[in-house]
Amino acid sequence: MKHSMKHLAIPTLVLTVLFTFSGCLARKTYVQQQVDALKPGIKEAENSSKETAERVDAVDKRTQQAIVMSQTADQKATQAGTTAQAAQQTAESADRKGDNANQGVQQANSRITDLESRVATLADNYAESGKTTIMFPASSATLSKEAQATLDQFAETASGLKGGYIVEIRGFSDSTGAENFNIALSNSRANNVQRYLMRKGVPLYRISVLGLGKENPVADNKTRKGRDQNRRVEVTLLKKA
Repeated sequence: MKHSMKHLAIPTLVLTVLFTFSGCLARKTYVQQQVDALKPGIKEAENSSKETAERVDAVDKRTQQAIVMSQTADQKATQAGTTAQAAQQTAESADRKGDNANQGVQQANSRITDLESRVATLADNYAESGKTTIMFPASSATLSKEAQATLDQFAETASGLKGGYIVEIRGFSDSTGAENFNIALSNSRANNVQRYLMRKGVPLYRISVLGLGKENPVADNKTRKGRDQNRRVEVTLLKKA
């Protein structure tokens, strides 16, 4: 009886093992099936993550490009502001130069009025005694040797009077060039004549000087010969009546 029970236990153990092994295989198969079922989702998640990373990179590149473009725009705006400021300064400088030129013209006109007033006051007491004209090259205020010789004779005549005389010096230009330039040039010519006469003994207090620019032409400025005649300084000796 014991021997029969022993032989019966062996098949039972085998069956138990087989059932257990079968169960393990079944569970492993089930697990594999579940894993296989999850693989498409995992793959899709991986692909989605990759696409998301690529989108992030693209957005980052566009952001960097936008930053560079913004910086470039700022630099151009700064350059434009600098250029505009320089243009404004140039315009202001031109305005100042224009104002200075106008002031020069106004001062010359005031000197003309003053001289005319003085001449009118002296007209009853002084009369013209002699007059000489000094010629100048174009755009020049330099006295030539011929001009110096002429002024030497004038100074000798004036100095011989000892007193009771005045000298009137008027500078002129042709019509070439701007008005303020011609006034300045005619003043330079008259001042050079004044300085030369002073070196020759004519007192400063007896000399009246004025630059009139292109005013009072003695010839036609449309011709070369006429312009040559208009580039002059008139030196007049006035004696007390």
